[in-house]
Amino acid sequence: MRPLSQRSFANWLVPIALACLVLVLQAGGEPVYEALRYERAAVLGGQPWRLLSAHAVHLGWGHCLMNAGGLALCAAFAAGTRSWRAWATAIVVLALGVGILLVAASPQATNYAGLSGVLYGLFIWVLAPRAWRGDRVALIVLVAVLARIGWQMFHPTSEAQRVLIGGDVMVEAHLYGALCALALCLWQEVWPHLRRA
Repeated sequence: MRPLSQRSFANWLVPIALACLVLVLQAGGEPVYEALRYERAAVLGGQPWRLLSAHAVHLGWGHCLMNAGGLALCAAFAAGTRSWRAWATAIVVLALGVGILLVAASPQATNYAGLSGVLYGLFIWVLAPRAWRGDRVALIVLVAVLARIGWQMFHPTSEAQRVLIGGDVMVEAHLYGALCALALCLWQEVWPHLRRA
């Protein structure tokens, strides 16, 4: 993957725009949260936009700021190597993937809000190609992200986490984001070869 100009604002445009969006929506308070969160019954009842919009609203300011900070960190790890189109595509694919998997594979998940499922996916999408090409820092951070998901799968949300984010962590969304990101990375590796064949 060839690095893009780090001075190009376009390379940072989508992560910055997404961070601004989640902050603005958080300022909208409870009515915005209720209208946009993932609600299984509402999705199945004809409100499919919630599969996307749920990732832009949060349980509270702590939850929102933590995810906005994670998005900034992820963009810094990308270091200008992804175009705005690549960012936009990855975010939409991951958001839809997580939402669809929540509907299809987690019927017990009746409500969900937050960027964390997409965010875990974005970290993998940014780090995995660099790790495969021998970047040790990317490999270490990638292993830490995957280990964090593994830890969450077998350990309940701590009381401190509940207080910080305003509710329980939905680990399934993190796992689905990771799986969708791995599929996206594989597709991006294979697609150029298929086009040349």
